[in-house]
Amino acid sequence: MRAFAVIVLLLVACATTVVAKPKQGEPCDANGKCAHRLTCVRYRGIAGAAGPELTSCEIKCGEGTKGCPSGQACITIADGPGQVCRPVAKKANP
Repeated sequence: MRAFAVIVLLLVACATTVVAKPKQGEPCDANGKCAHRLTCVRYRGIAGAAGPELTSCEIKCGEGTKGCPSGQACITIADGPGQVCRPVAKKANP
């Protein structure tokens, strides 16, 4: 009976393993999900309607949005997800 209980617990543990969701700028997962506070943005690349649909986990910015979190700036990625937040590059000190 103990062996059965151990096997059941092992199966439950394996079934509930957490898989990390995609981070900012990474493609969305197969279910269109992203890490916390990120939105799955769908777009067509440079090929337009003839090309494949691409996805990216982003924080949208620009008109009608809250803006970017601290340490990030709103940029436009042409032929990509459009206006999205990205971390501000730190300047190197001489």
